[in-house]
Amino acid sequence: MLKTPVAARRRVVDRIAQTGRRLAGLVADAAAEQERTLATLHEVLAHHGVTPQAFSVDTLDTKARRAIARARLVVSVGGDGTLLSTSHWVTDGALLGVNSAPRSSVGFLTSTRRTHLAKTLAAIASGALQPLLVSRLAVEIEGEHLPPALNDVLIAHENPASTSRYRLRLGRRAEDHRSSGLWIATPAGSTAGIRSAGGEVMPLTAHRLQFRARELYRAHNPNAALETGFVEPGQKLVVESAMTAGWLYLDGARTNARFPFGAQAHFRIADAPLRLFADAAKWDAAG
Repeated sequence: MLKTPVAARRRVVDRIAQTGRRLAGLVADAAAEQERTLATLHEVLAHHGVTPQAFSVDTLDTKARRAIARARLVVSVGGDGTLLSTSHWVTDGALLGVNSAPRSSVGFLTSTRRTHLAKTLAAIASGALQPLLVSRLAVEIEGEHLPPALNDVLIAHENPASTSRYRLRLGRRAEDHRSSGLWIATPAGSTAGIRSAGGEVMPLTAHRLQFRARELYRAHNPNAALETGFVEPGQKLVVESAMTAGWLYLDGARTNARFPFGAQAHFRIADAPLRLFADAAKWDAAG
């Protein structure tokens, strides 16, 4: 699964060329490093007798999704966004993230880069390197199942300056919120948006979800019991929209769904975890 570099996207190339600034150099460097990473990947896979199928993360059609679902090993080449979008369609296979531009990309979820590819794939081939079982987030809106989220889900008004209104229910507790939005995160995503909102970093292999309201309006609800908390195995977090223009964003902005007034969304730990090549110590250090 391949990222489309910014320098290769339509209508962006001309704007970059006109800037003549440092940004243009950074974008060009990232695109060149992406090409070098792809060349190295193909070379290493050929050494192992593997001919890969290549797809762009920006054009994931039915054929690509089925191929990813059937694959025993899926390799994402890009950053965290590429890996997250790819993870939605991985079923029984394992996912390896390659940070194709480590100088400009965080790549927290990725586990290797071009200079380490040969060593990493050799370890996978020999069985010396095994994937971890990482919990995913199952999302259902009005009976429709969305792809499982690896990182998080954000519920918010479509206008970031508007108040996000919703009703939250966990077990026997329920309350109405007015906030800037609601984060629901997996352990893998606990170092991302929810942490910036004051959430807790969880061990990567933990088997629970975490939720947290952003900038909760306390005058409306001074004794909120569900401002933050955890969803344990067997539990379900239910959120009802009180927004005419609410949205649900899954693992970033690329995958989203309308969440209009009165709609209900259910969140729980997905039945099938993701087999992800990752270093759990990064999450322990972040905590």
